[in-house]
Amino acid sequence: MASASELTYTLEGASLGLREDGRGLLDYRHCSVDVGVLPQASGSCRLRTGGTELLVGIVATLATPDALAPELGRITVSVGCGPGDTVFAGLPDYDALAQGMLDAEGKRLWIEAALRQLYGPRSVPAALRTLCIVPGRQCWELKAHVQLIRADGCPLDAAALALRAALHDTRVPKVAVAASSSSSSGGAPAENGAPPASAGGRLDLDLDETLDDSVPFDAAALPLYITLCHLGGHLLADCSAKERKAAGSALSLALNADGSVVGLLGGGGFGLHMSSLAAAMTASRALCVELHSAAAVAIAEAAEAAAQRGGAAASEGVGFARN
Repeated sequence: MASASELTYTLEGASLGLREDGRGLLDYRHCSVDVGVLPQASGSCRLRTGGTELLVGIVATLATPDALAPELGRITVSVGCGPGDTVFAGLPDYDALAQGMLDAEGKRLWIEAALRQLYGPRSVPAALRTLCIVPGRQCWELKAHVQLIRADGCPLDAAALALRAALHDTRVPKVAVAASSSSSSGGAPAENGAPPASAGGRLDLDLDETLDDSVPFDAAALPLYITLCHLGGHLLADCSAKERKAAGSALSLALNADGSVVGLLGGGGFGLHMSSLAAAMTASRALCVELHSAAAVAIAEAAEAAAQRGGAAASEGVGFARN
C-alpha cells in the first residue's frame, strides 16, 4: 500500500508534467520484444517493459467454424499468472464496480476477457477470414496463451502488444482440400481455403507438416490496448504500479491501426466525466498512431533477426516519447 507521502509526491509530479522515472505524462517506457522463443509453438513472443514481463505461445489447431460465423476462423486467448503471488502485487483494481473485491483469480479473468475482445468477429473479421479453410466446415483456431511473469501498472497494454508480436510470428501449415473419393461427386482438390467441388462429402486435408511452405499470419491490422489514467486532472500513459495506485480512474481503449475503437473498459473505482472521456479518446487516438507504427517496426526487426539467427533475437523495442 502506497503511503500518503508517496501519493502526494506522485500527484504533485503529475501536476508539473513530471514522473519519477523522468518520462513525460504521455511517454511510454522502453519495450523489448523477442519472437520465436518457443520452438514447438506456431508463434511466440517474450516481452519486457518496465517491471512487466510476459511470455506468449500460440498453437494452430484444426477446428469447426462457429455456426454464426461460418467463413471465419478463431483466435482464442487464455491467461496465466505466476509463479507465486508476487505478480498480483503489480496488478491494479480493474473493475470499477468491484474495487478491492477482485482476488488474484478475478483479476486474471478480467485480463483474459479484455484480451478476447480484441479478436472477435466484429473486431478483426478480415484477419479471421484468412483462417478459414472450408466455410462452415473447417478452419484454423489459433490458441494463444499469455503467461504473466511480472506485472507493473499496465499489463493489459503489454499483453496486447505481446499477442500482436506472437501472432506476427505465427505460421500455419499450407492445406490442400479435396472431397473424399467416397463422396458422391469426388470433388477436385483445392488449396488455401477454396471449397472442394463437393461441399457435402467427407473432406480430405493434406497438411504440409514440415512448415516448409507454411502461410504467415497477417497481424498488421490487429488492435492494441492503450490505457490512460487520470491523476489530479491529468492523463498519464503507461503508468507504473505506484502511479496506478494514485490514479482516480483509468480508461483502456482497444484501437485498430486506423484509430477505430473496438473495445472500451473502465477501472479504478471512480466514474469518468464526459469531458474527461472525450480528452482520453483524443489522446488515445494520437498515441495509437505512434504505438502501432513503433510496434510494427520493432516486431518486424525482431522477426528478421530471429530468422537470421535461427531462433529468438531481441529487438531495440517499442519505445517512444510523446512531447
